[in-house]
Amino acid sequence: MNFNQVSVIGFLGKAPKTSSLKNGTPVLNFSVATNKYWTDDSGERRERTQWHQVVGFGEGFAKLAERLSPGCHVFVQGELQTREYERTIQVPNGKKTIDHKIQQLAVEIRAEIIRVLDRSPKIEAGEAQPENMEASD
Repeated sequence: MNFNQVSVIGFLGKAPKTSSLKNGTPVLNFSVATNKYWTDDSGERRERTQWHQVVGFGEGFAKLAERLSPGCHVFVQGELQTREYERTIQVPNGKKTIDHKIQQLAVEIRAEIIRVLDRSPKIEAGEAQPENMEASD
């Protein structure tokens, strides 16, 4: 038996980006920050922020982009996936720079569910419901 599922509750860092694959499938990309707090051995309160890259495929996720903004509180559930890509960097070499291609590894959450946890300002606080968008492959 194999199982690959991750759930994250956090806050959007930047406005989401939407694009399309060559076949026309809409793609939604954004990052979510989660924070961990603890007290170290000297009694000082510490904090660590972890950034999670999220990708969602399909019309439902593309439509959700208009509700997502920096600082928005979200729940994301999906599977971890990795992908390799090539990136060009410039390396100084005396008075010149040399373009050097390096292999990069990206770890992302391929979203199956994205739920906006913020209440909409257009709806009275007592009536607001989180919105659930599910991907369909």
